[in-house]
Amino acid sequence: MTAKHTLIALAMISLGILLALIGYFSGGRWLIIKDEDGFHVPSKQQLASQSYTLDAFTNIDIRNDYGDVEIIAAGSDYKLEIKALEEQDITYQIDNDTLFIETATKNKNRIEFGSGSWHSPSIKIYVPADNELSTLTINNNFGDIAIHQLHYQQLDLQQDYGDIMFEQTAGEKTTINQSFGDITFQQAINNGLTIDSEHGDIDMNGTLYGSSTITSSFGDTTLHLQNSKDDIGFDLTTSFGDITINDKEQGNTVSQVYNGEHQLTISSSNGDIDLSLK
Repeated sequence: MTAKHTLIALAMISLGILLALIGYFSGGRWLIIKDEDGFHVPSKQQLASQSYTLDAFTNIDIRNDYGDVEIIAAGSDYKLEIKALEEQDITYQIDNDTLFIETATKNKNRIEFGSGSWHSPSIKIYVPADNELSTLTINNNFGDIAIHQLHYQQLDLQQDYGDIMFEQTAGEKTTINQSFGDITFQQAINNGLTIDSEHGDIDMNGTLYGSSTITSSFGDTTLHLQNSKDDIGFDLTTSFGDITINDKEQGNTVSQVYNGEHQLTISSSNGDIDLSLK
């Protein structure tokens, strides 16, 4: 009897997926939201967009429960662009030289399922090109985070579900704690980097200065660094996986002693470590 019920359940799930795909490729869009009131379909089927020109600030503090976050250093203005299911979903203010952004309290613990361009709320922040920010604090629940061409003194990023991407950034101190998602650095410079990743790949192209520590539970760690091999110390360990340095396979543990300030420590529970140095 149990097997029969299982087969019926699987058949119903398969049918539901098939109908959803038919609807999607026929031009349909769908969205289901789980919030404090349970599961429901929103009455609005497109995002409310708002754009603001802001006064100058040197710090950013984001508390976001759903949606993507993007910070871009470009142009000459401080701007904020918000796309939300409701205009009141996301609030902001500038106080004590800090831009505060937060998801409205009534929408805490919201989770979204669906497809279509209108179902992806987002926060996009522009700062003038070549400006350096002091501190960035980002606490994001669901959604991707992307930071472009930004210089900053300190970043503290807490991410539950979603990918993280840095492009052409320079940071003096960067701390990342992520539960699920990939972390990517493209042409990034970090002076003091700490990453704690539970599930996801880490891919870095750039330069590491000072002391850097990467801890990964599940996922591969790939670093293509511009550092000279003779100018950095490293201690690499993986419990289940392979270690490769400059395309040469190593054991499960490999280290290089260096008396200078540039030190790299990578500890992986399940995943490969691939390190390339000049």
